[in-house]
Amino acid sequence: MGIFDFIFGKTIKIEDEFFGRMVFSEFKKNPEKNYFECRRHFKPTNEIIEIGIEGYVTGPTVIQKNFFRKIESDYNEITSSIKPMIENEFRNWKEDFKITDFNKEFKAVYLYLSRCEKEPKIWEIAFEREHDPNHTFTLTMNNLISTEILIDG
Repeated sequence: MGIFDFIFGKTIKIEDEFFGRMVFSEFKKNPEKNYFECRRHFKPTNEIIEIGIEGYVTGPTVIQKNFFRKIESDYNEITSSIKPMIENEFRNWKEDFKITDFNKEFKAVYLYLSRCEKEPKIWEIAFEREHDPNHTFTLTMNNLISTEILIDG
């Protein structure tokens, strides 16, 4: 055991058959906040995306994996829900703002999955804008419908 392992605790890593290599972040006093971090290919963008997944040290559940697959398969429905929310928020700064081609203008860069144990499934997806990499658009989702937006930058 190294000095950092002694001070900070040993880093727990697992190899998941679906998500790949995952690093576990544990909150001993608040285990409901425990989560994994990983990177995985995201079919809708054909690129690697960062992922956070709430969970237990045993790894992601079948429900979480199936929901990730649903996000990939229903991505067009998801972006249809997101588009008007981004446009409405952006019009606070630029009155005539309109998204012409969502998939060309916005790139999904991060997903955060809840434990997916309750309905509705609450999760987050974050995008960067092609012409404005200084801002990140994070949307809270209720199943496949966007409910909140946060623009950082």
